[in-house]
Amino acid sequence: MKAASRSQPSAHRSQAGRKHWWQRVVDVITGLVIVVAVTPMALAQPVEIAYNSFLDPDNANDPRAAAQTKVLAEFERLHPNIKVRVVVDPSGANGARVVRTRADTPDVIRVTNFQMPEFVATGSLMRLDELIARDKIDPNDWLIPMPRSMVRGNFYGLQQDYRIPILFYRKQLLADAKLTPPRTLDDLCVTGAKVTKGNVAGFAIPVGTTGGIGGAQAFGEFYLSTMLPASDGRYFAADNRAIAFSKEAFLRAAQAIKDQFVKCKSTPMASLQYGYNEVHDGLRAGTIAMATFGLYRYRTIQAQGAGDDLAWAPAPGYAPDDPQAVYGFQLTINAQSKQKDAAWQFVKFMASPAAQAIAAQGGEVVARASAYNDPYFASPQGRDQRAWADLIKVRGRQVSYSVIQSTFHQIVADAFQRMILRNTTPEEVYQEVVAKYNEALAKAQ
Repeated sequence: MKAASRSQPSAHRSQAGRKHWWQRVVDVITGLVIVVAVTPMALAQPVEIAYNSFLDPDNANDPRAAAQTKVLAEFERLHPNIKVRVVVDPSGANGARVVRTRADTPDVIRVTNFQMPEFVATGSLMRLDELIARDKIDPNDWLIPMPRSMVRGNFYGLQQDYRIPILFYRKQLLADAKLTPPRTLDDLCVTGAKVTKGNVAGFAIPVGTTGGIGGAQAFGEFYLSTMLPASDGRYFAADNRAIAFSKEAFLRAAQAIKDQFVKCKSTPMASLQYGYNEVHDGLRAGTIAMATFGLYRYRTIQAQGAGDDLAWAPAPGYAPDDPQAVYGFQLTINAQSKQKDAAWQFVKFMASPAAQAIAAQGGEVVARASAYNDPYFASPQGRDQRAWADLIKVRGRQVSYSVIQSTFHQIVADAFQRMILRNTTPEEVYQEVVAKYNEALAKAQ
């Protein structure tokens, strides 16, 4: 009995130990089951990302905005756990403020190529090189090879569209004067002067500030970025600071622009104050016969009254087939974003051929080459965009911009206005521009 009584507590202890060990196993298994069950639910929890875009979803008159809405709806259908909120930013000021202040929203920002060096310099854009390599984004499936959009040797965005200046013209006004669209600046000197009469401006060169993203953007986009860089696209140096265009190129451009106003009288003095808005309205109303303008506004101007009387041709240059600067918008991710994974899924989709085929319905020349296999591009409207894409492939070049590009645009525009109004020389303008640019650059550092 004593032996039995001595062994009984031991048995109880062994039995209790086994029970405790099994209970721990059961607890662990139960915990794992709960984790497995809950994790997909957690991953499927809705995430909202903010998308900074100049396209207003409520603007029923802009076909580009309507196309954007379709693309966003398709993204949300494919990614039901990610919702996209559009932050409307017509001037781009909100995007610039976000990167400078290192705010954590918006998560995705549309940035023009000429703004990219400035945005990258703030340290507020996320590098995408590893994600692009991991997800095998095809570097060759673009109208312009993908590496040309790099800034300081890295990718900070995916190209969404490309823009090349084209000549807009009102067919009837040229037909009445028995003229054809000019192919060179010398042709323009004659053609523009003959069409200018009454309240009709033969050719408008916008040197003003309205409607763009800071500075005299239209002037910079349609003229300076094509006329100033060297043949290899050197506009500013690899550090995006020092001037890389030659003095000779600047003097030639300044004289050519001045001649259109003063010598040729193909361009009225009033257009010194024109920006995007005034040229847009003039082409729409037929008070401007011709202008080098942005192809992305072509369909809108047709829809707003110009109709079939609006036509286009390659923009005139020094020679008929001169290279032209191409820029567009890149989709970038805010380095401070709290939703980087969702933001990348969005950026990757928006730059995909499928999404770009939808976006093209708004009139943009989308960036992905394979998007042009979509049947839409066989339609009359799509054929124009395909022709613009071909123009970009043949004549387009991407150039290197400054970290204060908008400031540079404004400095040059102010100097050109004074040159034309006061009849100063291109040499004086060059000296003024270089001095003021270097001064502004020093303040920005």
